[in-house]
Amino acid sequence: MGQPSAVADQATEWSFTQRGLHALLYGYTRFYQGGRWERSSVPETGPAILACNHVSVLDPLFLVASNQRIISFLVAQEYYDKAWVRRLLEQTYSIPVRRDRRDVAALLQARRMLEDGRVLGIFPEGGINREETQKGLAWLVRESAAPVVPAHISGARQGRSDFSTWVHRQRPLLRYGVPLHFHPDAHADEVLGATMSAIATLA
Repeated sequence: MGQPSAVADQATEWSFTQRGLHALLYGYTRFYQGGRWERSSVPETGPAILACNHVSVLDPLFLVASNQRIISFLVAQEYYDKAWVRRLLEQTYSIPVRRDRRDVAALLQARRMLEDGRVLGIFPEGGINREETQKGLAWLVRESAAPVVPAHISGARQGRSDFSTWVHRQRPLLRYGVPLHFHPDAHADEVLGATMSAIATLA
């Protein structure tokens, strides 16, 4: 675990396309959306699970813009079915997930990513403004021993469509918490409870 990956991670390793995309997202989130964020608490190296509340399609954009490491997300399959969105997601090596069933293949791919010492972005609710947390997070923590970095976004909301959300200026605030380290034998309820509590305290 934690061995160097064959794909880009640190900003110094990014391709020209990845640098350009990051600059574009930074400009959009900082200047168009008027977003603010605290210094990221994602470790500079090694595996980490970045767990954030999910209030709109803007959330992953702010997480990417506020970090100098590639953040790879578990992303609903329907977004990957849109060709132009898929091309953007591929620049962060994100993983498509089927939401109509437990997607074991996606979880195994996410575990391999953490074993390679990378950062995985997860929205524990499993969707925008959902209340039921997903146990895949706890499984990944137990399997990888990666720390969980809690984050919270406020001041943003989902509009009638993704497009209307992107064009509406909302001035979101992103806060980061102290990384959580769990015992390998920690129960799923303990992992999920502590993670969601840490996210809530950042509100």
